[in-house]
Amino acid sequence: MASDILKGLNRAQREAVTSEANVVQVLAPPGSGKTKTLTARVAYLLAHRQLQPWNIIVCTFTVKAASEMKERIRGFVGDECAKQLKLGTFHSIALRYLKQYGTHIGLQKDFGLADTADSRAIVKRIVKQNELSMDANQARSKISSQKAKGIDAEEFARTRKNAEQQEFSQIYQEYQAMLDASNLLDYDDLLLRCCVLLRTKRECVKNVQALLIDEFQDTNTIQYDLMSLFAQERNVITIVGDPDQSIYGFRSAEIKNLSRMKEGWPDTLTINLEENYRSSGAILHAAQHIIEQDESRPAKKLQATHTFGLRPILRKLPHAQAEAEWLVSEVKRLQALTGNMLQKSDFAVLLRSAALSRVIETALGQAGVPYRMVGGARFYDRVEIKLLLDYLRVIDTPGNSEALERIINVPARRVGEATVKALAEEARIKGSTLWSHVEAVAQGRRRSRAKINEPAMLGLRKFVGIVLGGRKKIEAAADGPVPVVDILTLVIKKLSFEKYLSEHYKEDHETRWSNVEELLAQATEASDPARLQSLIEESTLPDIDDLEQVAVSAKDDALSFFLANIALTASSAEKAEKDGEQAQQLTISTIHAAKGLEWPVVFIPACYDGSIPHSRAEDHDEERRLLYVGMTRAQAVLFLSSPQRNSQREEAVLSTFLAQSGVSSFFEEHGPSIAMTEVTGLAITLRRERPTPAKLAECKKGLDTDEDNHWPVTGELPLAELAKWDYGNSGGQATRPAAVFSSASITMQQLSDFPGATAAAAPGFTSLKIKYEEAKEELTLAQMDRRAQQAKMLETEKPKGRKRQMEGQGTIASFFGKPALSKQTSSTTSLESTAAVNASDMPPGFKRSRQALQEVDNVRTIRPEVELERQNLLQHKVRTAPLLRQKSVISTEHSVPAAGYMFLSNFPPRPEDAEISSSATMLPFEEEDTENYGHARPATTLHTTSMQRVAPQRKTLGMRRSLHGWSARGGKG
Repeated sequence: MASDILKGLNRAQREAVTSEANVVQVLAPPGSGKTKTLTARVAYLLAHRQLQPWNIIVCTFTVKAASEMKERIRGFVGDECAKQLKLGTFHSIALRYLKQYGTHIGLQKDFGLADTADSRAIVKRIVKQNELSMDANQARSKISSQKAKGIDAEEFARTRKNAEQQEFSQIYQEYQAMLDASNLLDYDDLLLRCCVLLRTKRECVKNVQALLIDEFQDTNTIQYDLMSLFAQERNVITIVGDPDQSIYGFRSAEIKNLSRMKEGWPDTLTINLEENYRSSGAILHAAQHIIEQDESRPAKKLQATHTFGLRPILRKLPHAQAEAEWLVSEVKRLQALTGNMLQKSDFAVLLRSAALSRVIETALGQAGVPYRMVGGARFYDRVEIKLLLDYLRVIDTPGNSEALERIINVPARRVGEATVKALAEEARIKGSTLWSHVEAVAQGRRRSRAKINEPAMLGLRKFVGIVLGGRKKIEAAADGPVPVVDILTLVIKKLSFEKYLSEHYKEDHETRWSNVEELLAQATEASDPARLQSLIEESTLPDIDDLEQVAVSAKDDALSFFLANIALTASSAEKAEKDGEQAQQLTISTIHAAKGLEWPVVFIPACYDGSIPHSRAEDHDEERRLLYVGMTRAQAVLFLSSPQRNSQREEAVLSTFLAQSGVSSFFEEHGPSIAMTEVTGLAITLRRERPTPAKLAECKKGLDTDEDNHWPVTGELPLAELAKWDYGNSGGQATRPAAVFSSASITMQQLSDFPGATAAAAPGFTSLKIKYEEAKEELTLAQMDRRAQQAKMLETEKPKGRKRQMEGQGTIASFFGKPALSKQTSSTTSLESTAAVNASDMPPGFKRSRQALQEVDNVRTIRPEVELERQNLLQHKVRTAPLLRQKSVISTEHSVPAAGYMFLSNFPPRPEDAEISSSATMLPFEEEDTENYGHARPATTLHTTSMQRVAPQRKTLGMRRSLHGWSARGGKG
């Protein structure tokens, strides 16, 4: 048994599993096998310490984590033993204790659960009735926050410090009173009341032999208290967590609970898991460098078990739309270049906030890339499902006034909103539940002061008949529980629900009815006697001597179990995950929702200040941890990107976390080049079969380009798009998004006194487009003779190596192949040669001089320094850049005079730069045939316009690979 439990564990994991210490903290970074370690620890306690499974509590934060853990434990100890473990979320375990022991603190046996909609409705009503100024949503959030800290309404009222808190205190007290009157607990009450129970009756947990908690860094104050109370008898605790992944501060999670635990249990043993089994070395190094910016965190090592792999990418784009288009193009490029080894479901886009998805969803839709949203509308929150569940909830707990108000006139029964409000007010005054009052009025046992006409009274009687019919069906059962599906079927029949859907939702009634059928199928499954009995046995707590328990029976509690499971567990997000894997869909998710998940390729767009760190975030350390969590979701390829302007066309600045010194050395500036070597590495990391060369060649055929070279790495627009002066303007006005201005266009804007990038044309206003046309027209006429003479000098010479020639430009070979011109001539022709770029896209006034411009396009300067730069380019070899940049070392045996070196730049050398210090770091060159040169640099690095001379200097584009497809993209604009 021991060998099976410890099989496949590394040294640190084995130590955590087999430790004899009573209190153990396992600090587990992303991908370090924490779930495997925790489940093995449970199995070890059962097998070697001879603990009883019903005396072990295992707490998780999600239903999915609980299910996964139970499956793994079942593999170790068998189904029967695993079934007896008290394993689930904090809320589900607290519910078990309250159901069986809640009467000891005054809870009624049949209490119900108020969901978020119920809670919100109650608070909203209180604020409106009392004409209070506090926002209802803010009040509801604050109530939840207070309960998470263990502060109930009475305690808050006693300890409030000032008059400003009086209003909230009133809301809090009335809210709790309304819950009590309706025999309801909200989700926060489950934990709060369970703490009250375990403090009052500590014998409830005297049988607990061990407590294990997953994702401990996400616990809040009340959950920490609950941990202490669960373990108070024997103090045997094992927790697994990672302070670097504490990202739920907005849910009141307390990262300090780890240190509090050490203070509470000084003998705590801390074990660090250091080996990462998820991400490549390059991704881990980059993520580690980001998280280590927080010097207050405890230092931890993180060792990759995979190869170094592809370095992550930090891409700059002109604007949000360009970022979305680039993202889609990279998805297609990586899928094709890996021979479809990477499928759509292998890609994930992780967002700091869901609002950022709009532009990306549009780009994916236009490109025909299927995608799914994680965290969308829950299945049980869909209108038709919510309605049926509310009927079941009222049948099960008639005191649930919130659910009753939502359904009393749905389908319509002529019971108007005013009538419902009047009945609710009367019930409040009489101190009874809304159901009791409505039932008495409908049956004629009580008279309402509200004026209820005959149609409305008939509607009330029909509604009461449906609820009583369901309750009588439960009470009339003699031999066993009434199947939940029978009660649900009764409700559907009484409501003529299929007809109701077809009349009110004509466009999608079939889809809605299929949802109802799925709910029926789930109710049928829950009605299985064997399954129900098994569920009851799993939920039953062990008997405690001299402590009264509430008996749980299948007959009385079948419907309650069904509704409780829905309230605590099921969500459409889990279903979407399963469906998405089969349908091959790209995933869009928030980083918060992606925690615990992983994908081969991850994109994190919008990495700018205001997005991450978020503009409303108070804790920047938590924002940094959030970026760290997002980065460590990636297994093999990680893309981070930032637009120069966001979706609102506001200027965006690269995230503070990514702009710090040294960070850039961990990232590439553009998407990775994918050759057979890289495909092999990806296959090894992902443990997949490598596609054949034939498969790779076939998939590559449909690509426009096999490199990420359409968008300049500086974040500027491509030249082809800069030529479109009415960019994005369908109305014919000379306006375009501010995001499309580059340094050259901004200079022209300033010279032309253009008031703003999005300014509308006013009377007497001459647009930038017209001014530009006039300026270029004048320049063309004034320089015509000179250009003609220059063209004649080159008439007999043809450019070489035009395989990669871009539209409207000469190739690199033609650039370096022309005879030298005078310094004066070269300076005066630079603007003219730029004007020739994409001449077909020029305004109509240029067409008559188009031929002259094309002739000028062939004019290039050549100086010795430029020839050296060409040779430097020819010598460049593509290689995988190291994690940290190393200083260039020039061998003395290959050294040449200083004049033989030149810095790569998009500015011509000045005369004073002719003599360059031999100590500077420069690139040597070798002679190479121009015909064999197959790798081109972006055109913006090859010559300089006069506009660029007045603009601030910037770095060269620095592309490391060939620019296949640049010409095609440039031609399309």
